[in-house]
Amino acid sequence: MVKVKGIYQGNFVELLEPVKAKEGIVVEVIFNEVNKSDQSYIAAMKQELERMERGIHLGGGPYYQLRGELHER
Repeated sequence: MVKVKGIYQGNFVELLEPVKAKEGIVVEVIFNEVNKSDQSYIAAMKQELERMERGIHLGGGPYYQLRGELHER
């Protein structure tokens, strides 16, 4: 059994990667439909990933010294 993703368009499924199989072989297709709860989950996940990229300001400021200033050479 091989699992391959594809795109359904016009009563045909276009595979996203090549498969070594005999021509005319019977296949089984399962459709994963996206419902509203999945869409809200995806939107929330994107929002969280964007928030992680921005980061959270936890204070700090210019009063921190540079490494060279802390250790005389």
